[in-house]
Amino acid sequence: MKAAIISDIHDNIWNLQIALAKPELQATEAMLCCGDLCSPFIIHLLGKAYPKPIHIVLGNNDGDVAAIIGNSRNYSNVHIHGEYFRSTLGERTIAMNHYPDKARAIALNGGFDIVCYGHNHALVSDEMVGNTLLINPGAIMGYHGGDLKDIPATWLVLDTVQLKTEVHRI
Repeated sequence: MKAAIISDIHDNIWNLQIALAKPELQATEAMLCCGDLCSPFIIHLLGKAYPKPIHIVLGNNDGDVAAIIGNSRNYSNVHIHGEYFRSTLGERTIAMNHYPDKARAIALNGGFDIVCYGHNHALVSDEMVGNTLLINPGAIMGYHGGDLKDIPATWLVLDTVQLKTEVHRI
């Protein structure tokens, strides 16, 4: 199974629309979003452009949670999971949240094949932590607020069979 992994949109609809139009993203079977959509209208862009299951965890900048959840009710494929998501994708166990420290703790505890996170707007990373693939897809936003500089806007395609990621830049 192949899944698209995105994070930290921060209302950058331009980068999001570019990513959503990519054939590589559309060819995936599910999407994981590691938080920080920001505005509730982002749900409409996701729900209309990607017809397959979209699993979203909330980040620290998702302020109007009630409106985000309300908007998601218009799309049967959009699922808001609160702070944590855990499931099985392509026979692999997966966990997702927004925060790197929590994701690393989950990976260190074992029990999941894959753990995804966002938040820090770091460059893309995937590393094995024990038997768990720990993934940060980078930021769709394309900006690092702490360093006050542009960074590449990125997203990933995860191959759950081979436990490999493929980086895509906008």
